Amino acid sequence: MSRLAGRLPWSQPRALALLSVALALGAPLRTMYHLIDVVGSPTQFLLVAGVALVLAALLSRVLSPVLAIVLGVGLFGAGLVWYVTNLTTNPPLGVLLADTVELVTGRRLLQIANVRLWVTSFAAAPVFMTTYFALRRWYVTAVFAASLALSFFVLTTDAGVVTTLLGVVGGVAAIGFGTLDSVTNDGGTAGAGSASGTVTDAADGIDAGRRSVLTQLAAVVVLPTVASRVPGVRGTAVSLLRGSGGTVEGSLVDAGDSLSVQGSLSLSPTLRFTVEADEARYWRVGTYDRYTGDGWVRTGSLEPYDEGDRLKGQPAERTREVVQRYEVESNIGTVPAAWKPMQYDGDPDVQVTRHDGFQPEDGLESGDSYWVKSEVISADESALRAAGDDYPDEVAGTYVQLPESTPDRVAETTATLTENAETPYQTALVVQRWLEENRDYSLEVSRPRRNVADRFLHAMTEGYCTYFATTMAVMLRTQNIPARLTVGYTTGESVGSNRWEVRGLHSHAWVEMYVEDWGWVQFDPTPADPRRAAEQQRLDEDDSGDEDEATPTEPESTPTPTPTPTETSEPGQNPTPTPTPTRTRAPGETRTPERTATGTATDDDDGSQFPELPTREETTLGVIALLGTAAGLRHAGVPERVSRGLWLRYQSPQNPAEDVETAFQRAMYVLSERHRERRPGETVRAYLDAVDADDDIRRLAELRERLRYGGTVSSATAEEAIAIADGVVAER
Repeated sequence: MSRLAGRLPWSQPRALALLSVALALGAPLRTMYHLIDVVGSPTQFLLVAGVALVLAALLSRVLSPVLAIVLGVGLFGAGLVWYVTNLTTNPPLGVLLADTVELVTGRRLLQIANVRLWVTSFAAAPVFMTTYFALRRWYVTAVFAASLALSFFVLTTDAGVVTTLLGVVGGVAAIGFGTLDSVTNDGGTAGAGSASGTVTDAADGIDAGRRSVLTQLAAVVVLPTVASRVPGVRGTAVSLLRGSGGTVEGSLVDAGDSLSVQGSLSLSPTLRFTVEADEARYWRVGTYDRYTGDGWVRTGSLEPYDEGDRLKGQPAERTREVVQRYEVESNIGTVPAAWKPMQYDGDPDVQVTRHDGFQPEDGLESGDSYWVKSEVISADESALRAAGDDYPDEVAGTYVQLPESTPDRVAETTATLTENAETPYQTALVVQRWLEENRDYSLEVSRPRRNVADRFLHAMTEGYCTYFATTMAVMLRTQNIPARLTVGYTTGESVGSNRWEVRGLHSHAWVEMYVEDWGWVQFDPTPADPRRAAEQQRLDEDDSGDEDEATPTEPESTPTPTPTPTETSEPGQNPTPTPTPTRTRAPGETRTPERTATGTATDDDDGSQFPELPTREETTLGVIALLGTAAGLRHAGVPERVSRGLWLRYQSPQNPAEDVETAFQRAMYVLSERHRERRPGETVRAYLDAVDADDDIRRLAELRERLRYGGTVSSATAEEAIAIADGVVAER
């Protein structure tokens, strides 16, 4: 370490402080990079951040701190001006103010339509300020600048818990090592004319300071990790560990603006609402347009809805009306309705999403009721199959977005599977059929850490509706076909003529694809029979439980779920494609890893059958925790105590002379613990008399005297000495 330190342009504390500042700044930069990656190429963002970094390095020696602050504020202002002038929405200043208000009140940046422009314009100021003040040795100010940027992303919930903790660790380390650097820089560890003792003491102090900082860092990492395992904390927003055991409904239809693909889930039998309608439909509650790699985000803002208003729809000759009346049976935060809802009438006030769905202002309570009129597309399949790919600019610009980091093999596999499809609609049918026939339905899955669609397509063999729908939507987008994830409830349980009861276990996710001239058409790639079997099993389990504990909304008997709506080829019928029957396996048969159209095994060497490797952030935190723990143990003298304990208790024979001397030293150490240490100049015999040593220890001292004055001892003598020492140690 000393050789390496001699080759560095800075002292060890300074190098560690700068690395720590880089870690603190890396947390918000990592968040910004992820935001940019979701919506496109990060090249422009990296260029802006790099220029700001180089500018700070060049000006750190010639620019005063006051002027640097002025320049930093100027960069922030220039970024805002650039953002506003590049907005295509009018008026741009109003958009900026609206976005700012929504962000500081908890809205995610990923919900901003111009997130790439926003992040790129924001990046220069924190990078410049943090780098400048770190190079000027103003470490607290540098950490403050980086922390301010990270705090903003924490406020918008775009920064993950692990990334945030990494930033906190970097900030704490920068301040700690920066303090050591200041001490070293002011006084020096080996200044000219310093006495050797002073140099040694200073070096020991710096070394102790480094260990102290590392120990604190270990505590910062370990304590949240331990707290994450406390019941009630795991799986929450502040937990470092992934939660499990939720419900499908809770992960889909809570009216949230984002949806994260979960791991294993369960089914809830709670009755949510009863609906009377002209026909069986999927009861849609929301849709998501921006794919993040591990989930979905709904962009856009809510607009007010005046009762009686009619939303814009398709020409009347292409649709038919479906009227629905809903009775809410338990509290829900959504307004289920058949697609496409046009009019709403009810007690709770609602708003309209960017994607033409209704959202309640304050949620719906048991006893509420409302009425919805929807327009359902009337088209036979031949018209849909013949549709081309001339999409509106807004649709093509929004619903084909994919993260820049999406593996190329997703597009390659999709292109191979659909090479014989002639139109977008036919492509969707092929993708839907392939997923139904080649992936199993299961609620017991491990959530992949990387791109969900890629993992489900190339590594996993089973999943539930969110996995199927996500993968199909992404596959279509790789072929420049607009698609989005939609969530809601399936038809439910038939309880009379045109009347259905819908429970939490009927929550579902499916795909909507935009068809030229017709609009959004529903596709459901999840195997229908296994899904309904899981629902029925959950109902059977609930009915077999203690009747006294049943909720009042539970039915007296288990009804048979009504099959989901299917298409006929006649004009005017539901255009939802008919699900392709899944392959039936013999009892006891298991799925073997299949090969995709590209020839890649679905269970590849980093698939779901192997544990996922930790992320870079988790690896960094783990290394910091290990180094800090080691430094803390050394600071507490644990290695020395362990080494001493092993030396005392376990003496392996070497040679007679060495064995006798080691045995004697072991016994003398025990005596020093019991009484006192032997004083300088005090003979062994005088010491033994002073502490009133027993005969065994005196015999051991005698054997040592033979060695010192006789020159040699036998193996038998060495064995006797070891046995005496073992006995003394055993009586500690």
